[in-house]
Amino acid sequence: MNSSLVIIKRSARHSAAKAKAGGAWKVAFADFTLAMMAFFMVLWILEVSNVKERAEIANYMRTHSIFDGSPDPFKPGNSPFPVDLGGTPSIVDKNSANALPPDNPLPGMSEYLQVPSGDEKPLAGMGDKLNSLIDGQFDTPAQLSLLLQAFEQLAAQQLAQEHIQVDIVPSGLRVIIRDSKQQQMFVRGQIRMTPFFEDLLLSLGQVFKKVQNKLIISGHTDNTAFSGSQYSNWELSGDRALQARQVLAAGGMPVERVAQVAAFSANRPLNEEDKGSSENRRIELLILTSAAEAELDQLFSPGSKDNAVQQAAAAASYNQPVGRSGVKVTDASN
Repeated sequence: MNSSLVIIKRSARHSAAKAKAGGAWKVAFADFTLAMMAFFMVLWILEVSNVKERAEIANYMRTHSIFDGSPDPFKPGNSPFPVDLGGTPSIVDKNSANALPPDNPLPGMSEYLQVPSGDEKPLAGMGDKLNSLIDGQFDTPAQLSLLLQAFEQLAAQQLAQEHIQVDIVPSGLRVIIRDSKQQQMFVRGQIRMTPFFEDLLLSLGQVFKKVQNKLIISGHTDNTAFSGSQYSNWELSGDRALQARQVLAAGGMPVERVAQVAAFSANRPLNEEDKGSSENRRIELLILTSAAEAELDQLFSPGSKDNAVQQAAAAASYNQPVGRSGVKVTDASN
């Protein structure tokens, strides 16, 4: 009787469903890792930011949307404090490279600089207390030049050089805050300000804590007309100027600094050749000297004998730049 060896091989049986689910843990682990990274990012932001910056970040996250024309948050300069993808820190070291060269200062400027004791150099950086300026009235060309430099430095800190133009004019200092093709100050046809310019005007509000000059805020639009509506560029430019006033006040500007809010519609374009270009959509701040403020008061005083309309037209044509432009603007049209 022949006998044969029988070999039985046993192997584990895997169901098809179990085999398909073999990589699911990787997805779960990736989700967990992403959540932990976001958690530690939030902890880091809470550590390096103050209460005001946290409020700004929260407001930015609530109001920002790439679908309504807001700027791309992943481009340098479009992100809020303190996480700035452009590399600008939110906390400025007052003893770092923010010093204004003290050699050959402009005449009459020394009393407007806070000069530390000893051999330390006067600081011109904006910092957290605007340490380049002290409280006062800025009237002389030297004082206005110092104020112009403060706006230059603030524009550089906010990465907004192409959006701010500063000129010395006979009535004081004119600050132009304008659109570009890449960055819009307001949603088209509306008065809602975009986060980038909202942050910019909030920072400008800090300047007017120090500057006691009165200012005129004016709104300007391009010549794009509203179709079939009672609302026109006159109302839009005026409402935008009022919105700018509110944001400046929220940034720390005393409300009594504003002497007048004006609407110009599309009547004073910066670009005469292309009246629909982005640079014509702007907000202007005219910082008045004491003499200009007195003229404005006289213009609207009840006993004025001169024609107010003629005086206003003469004043508008009078305020053309006479000094260097602190921050040059580039031509950008729609």
